[in-house]
Amino acid sequence: MTDTTAFTLTADQNKYVPPGTAEMAAVLSVDCRTTETAAAEVAEVIVIDRSPSMGGPKLAEAKRAAKAALDALREDAHFAIVAGGHDATQLYPGDGGLATAEAKHRKAAALAIDKMTLGNLTYTGVWLRCAADLLATRPGAIGHVLLLTDGMVNQDDRSYNADLAYCEGKFACDAVGIGIDWDPDQLKQIADRFQGTRAFIEDLADLTDYFTEVCGKAMGKAFGDVAILVKTPADVAIASLRQVYPTLQDLAGHRRDLDGRTALFPLAAWGNESREYMLDVTGPAWRVGEEIRAAQVLLVRGPDNEVLARANLLMCWTDDPVLNTEVNAKVAVHTGQVQLAEEVRTGLAALRSGDAPTATQHFATARTLAEQAGNQATARLIDRIIDFDPGTGTARLKQGITEADRLQLDVGTDVTVRTPTTRTELT
Repeated sequence: MTDTTAFTLTADQNKYVPPGTAEMAAVLSVDCRTTETAAAEVAEVIVIDRSPSMGGPKLAEAKRAAKAALDALREDAHFAIVAGGHDATQLYPGDGGLATAEAKHRKAAALAIDKMTLGNLTYTGVWLRCAADLLATRPGAIGHVLLLTDGMVNQDDRSYNADLAYCEGKFACDAVGIGIDWDPDQLKQIADRFQGTRAFIEDLADLTDYFTEVCGKAMGKAFGDVAILVKTPADVAIASLRQVYPTLQDLAGHRRDLDGRTALFPLAAWGNESREYMLDVTGPAWRVGEEIRAAQVLLVRGPDNEVLARANLLMCWTDDPVLNTEVNAKVAVHTGQVQLAEEVRTGLAALRSGDAPTATQHFATARTLAEQAGNQATARLIDRIIDFDPGTGTARLKQGITEADRLQLDVGTDVTVRTPTTRTELT
């Protein structure tokens, strides 16, 4: 850590739990504040689907967005442009490496983008493998991939999964779908595996702003080797760790067990930003009045796990109802937002299967949870699906629900709101 960067870690929880309780949840808030002088070497690969379905306005807007993204790159950044079909074509620089983002290379890349033509098929794993190989030519850089697609993966599962495994840990990836023929679950898999985000750009005119924003954020990354290290007593286990702000993301797939009591969770690269994580631990219920340290949480960096910040999670068993019914507001809101996402997923699955009553029930529950969390963006997306009466909590499916409505709700549920710091009482 340099004198131009400061990390902070705070834990929000209620340590007092009723007798017999064996679980503890806490929200870990991590803030990173950097200056421009702390910026690291960064590398960007922009991958554009050029399958046959990308013809017409979609390809034209994708080209325009990709060219606009070039202007968001730092001049000292490295980059490449890849066109995806059944193979991965390196549009620029085309020599198996990356170009520097100085003016002459941005201009040449824009010309190469203009010349891109349609190909065939959607071999997304091949595209990502190509991006990994390109980024490997700058091993010291923080790598980022911006992936655009309008269709479902055509690769067989075996080769696709092998490609994803090959790329694991080599870059972060933000994936965006356009049109209505792509699979949100496939983009979710990519976003989770590569600790990025997924998005649906419904109006093609908004694609340029999205590309510019995503590439701009990638240029601000300063540290790519930060992790959360959790140490627990012998009788306590880590049940889960997930990012809960600014997007929902389960970190189970990134867990590395260092020993029986210590687990490391690598995090996506950091710039000037804030994130929140929810940690759940389980263990035996100790005696009333006893207090233990349920977990020690360390924010670490680098191969030697340099400690940047630390926090402790405590548990104390009490039969005092005033203490053991108090719920920390951060924990309560994020628990609700996790449940909200589960309700939306269940509702969408029921809607796809034609079970309208079940779908309506789950959407109504999700709408109530969104209101309680103050997540108005998700509430508005649910309102595209149902007519909701907040007074009674009842709902009715709208007529004429489109695939775009479903996609926006599916993807939009990933996005969460930051929580307050005050506590609320369980009712």
